[in-house]
Amino acid sequence: MKKTVITIILITATLFAYNFGNVPEIKFSQIDKSKPTMIMIGKTKCIWCESMAPQIKEIKEKYPKTLIYYINTDKDILGTINNNISELPVQIFYRDGKEVARHIGYMNKKDILAYLREYGVLVE
Repeated sequence: MKKTVITIILITATLFAYNFGNVPEIKFSQIDKSKPTMIMIGKTKCIWCESMAPQIKEIKEKYPKTLIYYINTDKDILGTINNNISELPVQIFYRDGKEVARHIGYMNKKDILAYLREYGVLVE
């Protein structure tokens, strides 16, 4: 039974993989660090990165003025190296031109919202 449930979850996650909705994909060089911003950093075929996509999409749909972007490390190798990204997924929060927080690993929707509120990124 457990194997069936896990298989269904993995298939479902794969079907919705990387559907960030209105979250634009950018490169590190395109980030406007002067505004409160969240950057989700992931890569192709990263199960944890993929599983965060629907949650980030939901947040962006509910709070469309919140600045959230996605960086695919497969497409921005130099930016990845220059920003010391060695594990995935990573979420970086910027405010007033500076990185104010960095979280390494999976985050659920509740935790993402908590970080967005704490660092002044969430526009309600």
